[in-house]
Amino acid sequence: MHLSTLIEYLESAGISIDLKGSADVEILQVSSLLKAKKGNISFLSDSKRIKELDACQASAVILKAQHAASCQQTCLIVENPYFVYAMVAQLLNPVPQYEPGAARSAMVSASAKIGQGVSIGEQVFIGDDVHIGDSTVIRPGCVIEAGVHIGEGCHIAPNVVIMHDCSIGNQTTIEAGTVIGGDGFGWANHQGKWIKIPQIGKVRIGSGVSIGNNCTIDRGAIEDTIIEDGCIIDNLVQIAHNVQLGEACAIAGQAGFAGSTQLGQHCTVAGQAGFAGHLKVADNSHVLAKAGVTHNLTQPGIYAGFPAIEVGEWQRNSVRSRQLDKMAKQIKALQKELNTLQEKQTD
Repeated sequence: MHLSTLIEYLESAGISIDLKGSADVEILQVSSLLKAKKGNISFLSDSKRIKELDACQASAVILKAQHAASCQQTCLIVENPYFVYAMVAQLLNPVPQYEPGAARSAMVSASAKIGQGVSIGEQVFIGDDVHIGDSTVIRPGCVIEAGVHIGEGCHIAPNVVIMHDCSIGNQTTIEAGTVIGGDGFGWANHQGKWIKIPQIGKVRIGSGVSIGNNCTIDRGAIEDTIIEDGCIIDNLVQIAHNVQLGEACAIAGQAGFAGSTQLGQHCTVAGQAGFAGHLKVADNSHVLAKAGVTHNLTQPGIYAGFPAIEVGEWQRNSVRSRQLDKMAKQIKALQKELNTLQEKQTD
């Protein structure tokens, strides 16, 4: 693909580009700055990596105007290089296409309603009264139980399980091994014995959602577990019954949400962060890695530590905690001096 074709594609998507150099170079694939070769296009979005431009062999580089003077290659000067890189990577690496129709080994209920252009892979089970929208792909080994509704243009990767009566919006991706709508962790204790509470809610997932590999999103105890439009969820995330994730939240790997947590819109959660149950988190909140949220976060901000507090306070406390041994020795020395003074006064 010539760079000129790539630029036309980006501009048709509303991206403003200034070109420095020739648009006649051929672009075959994306690459990092240091690994790039002729035919590759790379990007620079972090000023700390500007020295890597000196050794870069890419045919073109996507970068900001402030970095263009440091680049000897052809440059695509844009406002957000990382976003444009993502667009270019999608164009050069299109999603595989799957043949419409059901594999011979698939088991599809006669009452299921399957849209046009749907691809159903080997060893798939589709239960009674399932609805699957046009152009959705169900890959091998998936189990879609009775009453499930899946929208148009979805991609359900191998060995996904979607339990009964759950719903998935349009253009949503669920990666391999994820379980949607399994029983929530609902038990009542009576005289030392645990009594199972039936989980009668559902899971409702919006449109444009991306869910990673081996995630678990439990069905609601009474009301539904809800993942709103545009959320992105990494691998190995646990979402318990009745959790609600607001629009366009981003959840990193191994994060966990106890029951009935409500996360606002446009929040980010870093890896291994955990949330106690029945909490409310304000829109535009950002929780750093390994943080433990044990109380409501009522104001937008960045939170860290256990229990999670505003990041500036956490940083100050972290610095002080590293000085505890020194402070303890100072206190011990001061106590010794105080004891000496008291002894002299007594004498």
